[in-house]
Amino acid sequence: MTDTFHFAPETLESVAYDMFKATGSPEAEARLVASRLVASNLAGHDSHGVLRIYTYMGWTRDGRVKPGAKISIIKDNGATALVDGNWGYGQMAAEQTMAMAIERARQHGIAAVGVTNLLHVGRLADYAITAAKAGLIGLVSTSAGGYAQRVAPFGGIAGRIATNPFAASFPSADHEPVYFDMATSTVAEGKLQVARDAGAQMPENIIMDKEGNPTTSPTDFYDGGAILPLGGAKGYKGYLMAFLVEVLAGILTGGGFVGREEDPVFNNCTLMIAIDVEAFRPLAGFKDELDRMIAYLKATPSRPGEEVLYPGEVEVRSEQARRRDGIPLAAETVRKLQKELDILNLPTKLEALALAPLPRP
Repeated sequence: MTDTFHFAPETLESVAYDMFKATGSPEAEARLVASRLVASNLAGHDSHGVLRIYTYMGWTRDGRVKPGAKISIIKDNGATALVDGNWGYGQMAAEQTMAMAIERARQHGIAAVGVTNLLHVGRLADYAITAAKAGLIGLVSTSAGGYAQRVAPFGGIAGRIATNPFAASFPSADHEPVYFDMATSTVAEGKLQVARDAGAQMPENIIMDKEGNPTTSPTDFYDGGAILPLGGAKGYKGYLMAFLVEVLAGILTGGGFVGREEDPVFNNCTLMIAIDVEAFRPLAGFKDELDRMIAYLKATPSRPGEEVLYPGEVEVRSEQARRRDGIPLAAETVRKLQKELDILNLPTKLEALALAPLPRP
């Protein structure tokens, strides 16, 4: 049996759409969530791709996610607002929240909109990029409402904080999109899922076991270990960034924070900030100078075989390659997805839809 299958992105998106439709999502919601998951795979971030589907399906069975839920506004102050996701899919609630932030930033120059009571929002870059494509700067941070305490604070050996990611994107004329999306830990937890499904080890200085000893085994992490904060020996910097996100996305939105309660509920509470470039200067001039800065940075002398990349360039190259060669999924991931398809009584046989194996170099 092969260890890895490759799929056309359109195939995975169609399969995901069918699964969300079968569990009660309206068409627009099913298409959005499916497309966002596959877009993460295309960008090379399999941690936020279709492997999330089997978690989502479990949530629908448990009643934790409410397909088709509509957002509502909790508080509205014009340039700021707080949104209730009413426990729908995070991608839907977060997409609508960023749309509100963009509209209000165009009115006020800058806007901050928080959203709470929602499930997994997926890859934060999607929302920041939405702002950049509209000619605005997008800043997005999310926590877990006190849940998913998987990252040890600097100096500790037990998980206390979620991976607390932060994303930003900037409008550009020549390099769209320019963005970054990063966990404030050494790695996103989903990448440990990817490694576990593939039977792979992690690099050193990423995780520790439940005794606080360094390990490269994802199994050790899931057996009570913890992820290290971003920064290695300077991990206090990642810890401080995680602390910032916990305050902005968790406490400020009222969505929950670590230490508030003993058994918190997962809540991907998120703060979105949109800045209208035109409130400061003409957009064309901003784009020109951003692209000139990128060109200057990319021209930096580098060691043989290395190069300077602009933020988002790795993902652009990954998408090009995966559209050409297919999206790779570990056999274990395919098995888990097939199990969910069978539970839903969908006739799809995922392995049969895989592309022909790539020729070995």
